[in-house]
Amino acid sequence: MKRTVKMILALAMVVALICSLSITAFADNTEPEYSISMASISIEKTNIGDNTVTNFNYAGMLAFKNYVEAASSGRIEVNLYPNASLGNQQEIILQMMQGVIEVGTASDSDLSNYYPNLQLFTIPYVFSDRSEFYAFLDGEYVQAMHEEIAKTTGVRIISAFDNGGFRNFSNNIRQIKTADDVSGLNIRCMQSAAYLKTMEALGAVAQGISFSELYSALQTGVVDGQENSPLVMLDNSIYEQQKYYSLDGHIVSPCYFAVSESWYQSLPEDLQQVIIKGGKLAETAARGTICASEGMALTFLDEKGVEIYSPTPEEKDTFKVAREPVAEWLKGEIGDDVVEEYLAAVEASKAGQQASYSGDAAVAETAQTSNTGFIVAIAVLALAVVVLGIKAFKKKPEEA
Repeated sequence: MKRTVKMILALAMVVALICSLSITAFADNTEPEYSISMASISIEKTNIGDNTVTNFNYAGMLAFKNYVEAASSGRIEVNLYPNASLGNQQEIILQMMQGVIEVGTASDSDLSNYYPNLQLFTIPYVFSDRSEFYAFLDGEYVQAMHEEIAKTTGVRIISAFDNGGFRNFSNNIRQIKTADDVSGLNIRCMQSAAYLKTMEALGAVAQGISFSELYSALQTGVVDGQENSPLVMLDNSIYEQQKYYSLDGHIVSPCYFAVSESWYQSLPEDLQQVIIKGGKLAETAARGTICASEGMALTFLDEKGVEIYSPTPEEKDTFKVAREPVAEWLKGEIGDDVVEEYLAAVEASKAGQQASYSGDAAVAETAQTSNTGFIVAIAVLALAVVVLGIKAFKKKPEEA
């Protein structure tokens, strides 16, 4: 009997030892094969009155991290760097091109320096609402454009959403219901050709004032109004100096999560799929957070006494006089066929149809600007080396 007990105890010890060895071996196998950086210039939280909500870019980053780490069974470790901690937007894009940063955010305006056809999204009054815009982003035309961007810039787009909502007019003179109501107003706007053409077509006087000086310019009457999304109306308390806000929705621009194409192509196929699916989840998280935050922002503005007006479909049609001047200017920049193809693709999307994307002009234009891009890249080479050094010497979790 004693011998039997001893044998059972011995066997139990052997089983325990084998189990412990197996657990140790399993833990070793779960060490990440890839420790990657995901960078953004965005903050983590946004204040809407007394409420604090997650910034839409950061919501997407969290969704991407959680999915990729779980779906890869720990083979990929995602390190988040918000708040421009790895550089400004241009530096993030350049480091993705170089493979220094694996994943990052990008806007259409920044990427258009390397892929000019993205300026198409500056044509005003093309989309009536966010559902039309998202349907277009998810369609074959834009997906084919994203493939061309990957080939010509070295940056692959894996998520597309709007950059904080439609831009609308606010002012202190009168409520804007039709295009005629914009005429004669002094409006602060972004100093890009497309925005200036839009203001000119609507009869407004465009003013170039930095955002940091906008509050005092509104307060002193230097300008009558400005144009921005509901969430931006909260920045620097602009709403305190604006009585009227009209949801004309003149421009909505895309924002992206993108990956370094060279890094992406170096991954095994199963992990490539994890990255793509992670991008789609990040896209869903960002889109949902934007919609929820925008609704909260509009409620807050209303509570603070800003008179919000939503033009009727007939009234919105009057604003479309600004579309043609911007489209004509853009034809001179990237070609007649490219602009016409884009506008036709948008209308096809609204009708529930798909349209093709040629991309030929984009490749030609990108070839002309690529040298400039690489010259600028040299300027951030030192920063890239620093980031590489940080990653090389970064402690493993068990060493912390």
